[in-house]
Amino acid sequence: MKNFKSKVLPVLMFLVLATATSQKRDTPIPSLPDEIIYKIIDGDTLKMQVIYPDKMKPKKEYPAIIFFFGGGWNGGTTKQFEDQAKYFATRGMVGFLVDYRVKSRHQTTPFEAVSDAKSAMRFVRGNADKFQIVILIKL
Repeated sequence: MKNFKSKVLPVLMFLVLATATSQKRDTPIPSLPDEIIYKIIDGDTLKMQVIYPDKMKPKKEYPAIIFFFGGGWNGGTTKQFEDQAKYFATRGMVGFLVDYRVKSRHQTTPFEAVSDAKSAMRFVRGNADKFQIVILIKL
């Protein structure tokens, strides 16, 4: 069961919304941040890194993917899927590497981690126009 839990979050990362890389762009787009705060709770500031495609065009929408690191809700970092996010960026996607509360750093339970993941998803969906991402499934 423990091994199962440690694999659940990485599987959830493929809830398709966006992935990409953020070093070079044809046209500078100042409204696209590389790291953002998506939630502040109980004194913790939770951030996500955004990886953009190299040659983003203004006003064009891109597919997206959100990555949640694995670690059985005990630990982990956003670096776990950085290479994958960069790969998808080369394929024209915008990627999000989400940090969330875990037991080793925040003394929290899986319930808080899931709450943070939901908050991250809502944040990305709610700011889709700012990130230039397309939302295929309207809830």
